[in-house]
Order: sequence, then C-alpha cells, then structure tokens
Amino acid sequence: MAITASTIIKTEFGDFKVDLQHNEPIVRLHSACLFGEAFRSLHCDCSHQITETMRLIQENGNGVIIYSYQEGRGIGLKNKIKAMEVERTNKVDTVEAFKKLGFKTDYRDYKIEIKALKELNLNKKIKTFSGNPKKIEALEKEGYIIERIIPEKPLNLNEIANKERMTKTKKLGYKY
Repeated sequence: MAITASTIIKTEFGDFKVDLQHNEPIVRLHSACLFGEAFRSLHCDCSHQITETMRLIQENGNGVIIYSYQEGRGIGLKNKIKAMEVERTNKVDTVEAFKKLGFKTDYRDYKIEIKALKELNLNKKIKTFSGNPKKIEALEKEGYIIERIIPEKPLNLNEIANKERMTKTKKLGYKY
C-alpha cells in the first residue's frame, strides 16, 4: 500500500496536507472512542488527546494520526458499554471493571497501526504524543527513535476524566 492521492483538509486548527518530506513528525497512534469523541463523555480524555494532537501537528508543521477502531482498549463497543456499567454500578475504576468482566486490561498490540505508519515511509526519528507505554514500546520495537515524547496535556478536564487518568497512571503505567 502506498499513498496515491493527497488533498488539503481545512480544519479548525488550520489546513492539513499530506506531506512526508519533513523530519521528526509528530505521531499519534489513536484508538477510537465513540463516547469521548462523538458524545463528549465526561469519563475520558480521548477527545482532548486527539484535539491536542491536531493542534501540535499544526504548530509543528507536520505529523500523522493513525486512527484505529480498537474501542475500549480492544474489547469492542458492546463490552466497553458493559464495563462502563460495571464501573457505574460497582463504583470501581476501568481496570477493576475489566477484571470483573474477565478481560485483560488492554488487548491492543498496534501491529496494524505500525504497518500503516511504515507505509507512509516516514523518518524513523519521530516525536510521539502518547502517555501509553505500550504504544511507545510498539514504536521502539519497530525501530522508531522517539526523540521527544510530548506529554498529553489535559485540556480543561473534569474531575471524572482526571480520575480516569490517575487510574491509567497508577495501574497501567501511563505517563502524562
């Protein structure tokens, strides 16, 4: 697979164009979050992460977002809804809810995302916008040199989303 077409997309952050010539692009491997991105759920920061990534890409002049449909850390939309209900009714965090339902904390391996990234033939020296250690590990395993990890900055997060971030930090090793 290779890029055979390009266009300019006008966004609230400015114009975005496919441009693979620059060094050290900002790279984000982003998993879909229907509730956070479409419904603006107060329970997560996913919409903030993708918004901040787009802002940084515009500021940096280049970058790429690999957007994948791995809802609920890979358990799918139906099971994510079940986990959300377990969180709500049992007053537990996301990690405990996954355990109660018999799931691992994260099923994603990022192989497809890395393959897509390789198809873009970017410089192996990148900046990444992620607090997820599994994403960093997947990129480094494939030979990407992460020059600078840009911490995911909370953008006006509410108390519920901040609590979710703390859970990810304490129990999943995220770094914000």
